[in-house]
Amino acid sequence: MNSENQNNLTVKILDQFQSKISEILPCNSNEIHILLNDNNSISDICTFIHSNLDARLVMMVCSDERRIGKKFVLRYIFERKNEDIFLIVTADIQENGSFPSIASQISSAYLYEREIRDMFGLLPKGNPDVRPLVLHEHWDNQIHPLRKDFDLNNKVPLNTENDYQFLTVEGNEVTQIPVGPVHAGIIEPGHFRFSTMGEIIINLETKLFYTHKGIEKLAEKMKIEDAVLLSERIAGDESVANSMAFCQAVEKISELKIPKRAEQIRVVCAELERTYNHLGTLAGISTDAGFAFGASRLNILKEKMMQLNEKIAGSRILFGVNIIGGVRSDISDEQKNTILNTIGEVSYDFQQVLEMLRQKSSFVDRLKNTGTIQRKDASDLATVGITARCVGIDIDTRKDHPYSFYPFLNVNKFKTPYKQIQHEVELQKRDGDALARFDLRVEEISDSVLLIHETLDDLRADSLSNHKVIENLRPYRHALGYCESHRGQTLHWVMMGENNSIYRYKVRTASFCNWPTIEQAVLNDIVADFPLVNKSLDLSYSGNDL
Repeated sequence: MNSENQNNLTVKILDQFQSKISEILPCNSNEIHILLNDNNSISDICTFIHSNLDARLVMMVCSDERRIGKKFVLRYIFERKNEDIFLIVTADIQENGSFPSIASQISSAYLYEREIRDMFGLLPKGNPDVRPLVLHEHWDNQIHPLRKDFDLNNKVPLNTENDYQFLTVEGNEVTQIPVGPVHAGIIEPGHFRFSTMGEIIINLETKLFYTHKGIEKLAEKMKIEDAVLLSERIAGDESVANSMAFCQAVEKISELKIPKRAEQIRVVCAELERTYNHLGTLAGISTDAGFAFGASRLNILKEKMMQLNEKIAGSRILFGVNIIGGVRSDISDEQKNTILNTIGEVSYDFQQVLEMLRQKSSFVDRLKNTGTIQRKDASDLATVGITARCVGIDIDTRKDHPYSFYPFLNVNKFKTPYKQIQHEVELQKRDGDALARFDLRVEEISDSVLLIHETLDDLRADSLSNHKVIENLRPYRHALGYCESHRGQTLHWVMMGENNSIYRYKVRTASFCNWPTIEQAVLNDIVADFPLVNKSLDLSYSGNDL
């Protein structure tokens, strides 16, 4: 983090709110913690940071710190546009108290506030929607699982008297179509409540968290070595991204670096994960667009990548790659050649399939103007990944907050002013529809192949892990880890406990940010378009529900 930028930001914040701030602390190289005197100024300071400092709210973290002499603590995490800085507003909240909602000023806060209401019993005062989010209507609304006094082994009786209140859409010829939560095939559960006029969708309300597993509660008191395995299983197709973000948070807390070779292996596996998932999503889009032959060809390529994963990591979905302080196993010269040969073959075959798809005018027409997202909606909801980039919002954690080995790679391809201007013009042309998302995935597959080549061409002679990381952890220190998964930015906030256990673990995958976008993307489309729109956004149920 640039110290001059840090000082400038600190001065701007203090100029406006000095009397309301007890302390401003730089931490973990790119975090600025703003500690408030009381929670009455939360709304003013968060709105100032969001509007005046051009920062997006990327996560809210609540923690029960009563057992360590504090109260409930709320942390609002903002990231600055085009700057490797996180601004973290921190406020104490009384037990069974409330805190001022910021959802009316910052739309992306509304789901976090509902989540905090469910899990901690703290009321976001002023939020018009405090319906259950994570905990469904049959859960006792007086029991809040992430409080420290909740015992995970206790069985909670069902409350069968409550019904979930969906939003009401009324009017002549308005029809409601409930879909799910159980769907055809093997996809995970989620409920979609469509309101239509004829075939046209005029409103969609989603209800998720049917696959809630209690990941954050399970992590409490867990040894960090075991928590790595837990992080991998948040969503199976994001095993590298999630475990990488978790490990980086812990490694930041230790203030120790990991070997460069370990960072390179992490990057190679992260890009392999991105590639096989994008191929699978493109195959799914082809299926839902009615082009089964194209889908079959793409699924063959995905299968080749997953077989490559197994040869490299011993797991088709890359379980077991990351450990605290580095990686579990090396990439040998033979494995390196296998990777390069396989991605070369897959890239060649992919171009042949892509040419065939592009020549199918019916396929292109099916994607064009379907599932269109407006740039303002994507910005207001703080969407990430391809969902943001398809409307011209140029964010990518690999270049915005360079981590692991990415600072040494050509992630930002636009190094001359002319190329940068060309890129910015191209961004404005992106339509935010299913075709734009298809094209972006195609581009990212090519980019991932180049990054893998670039990394393997300079594989350092180094050890695989720094075992001192675990020895250097101190209780109640915390840090933010992050990674750009194939869906977008993934954040893991970790607070250590005693004896290398976890005191608090907060996860926010890209899907949590992006699920609300589907409610906007389907408006004015027909109901039959929904599967295609859904697949083009590539949202994870399990990654959202935790």
